[in-house]
Amino acid sequence: MKTIFVMSNKGGVGKTTIAVNLAYLLSEKYKVGLLDVDIHGPNAPKMLGVSETHAESSNEKIVPIRVNENLYMMSIAFLTEKQNEAVIWRGPLKSKLIMQFVNDVSWPKLDFLVADLPPGTGDETITIMQLLKENSGAIIVSTPQEVSIMDAKKAINLCKNFNVEILGLIENMSGEIFGKGKVKELAQKENVKFLGSLGMSKEINNFSNAGKPFVSDKNLAATKEFKEIVENLGFLDSPL
Repeated sequence: MKTIFVMSNKGGVGKTTIAVNLAYLLSEKYKVGLLDVDIHGPNAPKMLGVSETHAESSNEKIVPIRVNENLYMMSIAFLTEKQNEAVIWRGPLKSKLIMQFVNDVSWPKLDFLVADLPPGTGDETITIMQLLKENSGAIIVSTPQEVSIMDAKKAINLCKNFNVEILGLIENMSGEIFGKGKVKELAQKENVKFLGSLGMSKEINNFSNAGKPFVSDKNLAATKEFKEIVENLGFLDSPL
């Protein structure tokens, strides 16, 4: 199993959108798990249309939610009674939950596990990287804004400190509003791979709000852009 950490170190850059659509696109050919590691802001279930679902247990294991034939996911959102309930936890509790998500969930045999990490370099990120470091890699998502580039550098340094391979950088929301090309420049400076750019799109927003991955529509320009980004990872058996 290949674990892919999707991270940004900054909120609001579209990291969950990348993680959800990456997992969905890969599931068209592979068996994929999506692990929502964002304890305080679990938005991945909403983007896949399963936010009202609750997880059950079987044989002392938590049963992951099955999104489609090949895509399974787990999130704290499936364990809370109310969708809008705030999770007010300190570090040790969060780390314990993440360990349960890895060890106490009856995941099927997976080809890929996509882990949607929260912003920052705190307990959740450290715990998941320690648990799933073997055969893993990180995708770092950033917008072209200077403040986002600054935080992306911190994410790069974190991966280097943990000896986690950086699979590449993605420039999200690229275009007239936030600019473009800055993430590619960062990748070149840091000597890491630049996977590609995804423009700001009203369609992407509409699909997310409707609880559907935008890559499910093969005619969207954004889908074609994103498909190229995923293939640029370079480790798939064949083109998607």
